[in-house]
Amino acid sequence: MGKKRKSVETSLDEVDRTMYSTFCSAANSLSQLYTQTMNQQKLSFQAGERHGLVLVL
Repeated sequence: MGKKRKSVETSLDEVDRTMYSTFCSAANSLSQLYTQTMNQQKLSFQAGERHGLVLVL
C-alpha cells in the first residue's frame, strides 16, 4: 500500500511540475507578445508623427 501512495504522490508532483511549466511558458509567451505589440504600436505612432510632419511641411 505504501508504494502505491508514494507512486500516486510522485505522479501528482510530476503533473504539478508539468502544469507549472506549461503555465510559465504560456505566461512568457503572452509577455513577449505584449512587448512586441507595444513596440509595434510605438513604431506606428512615430511613423504617423513623421507622416504628419511631412504633410505640414
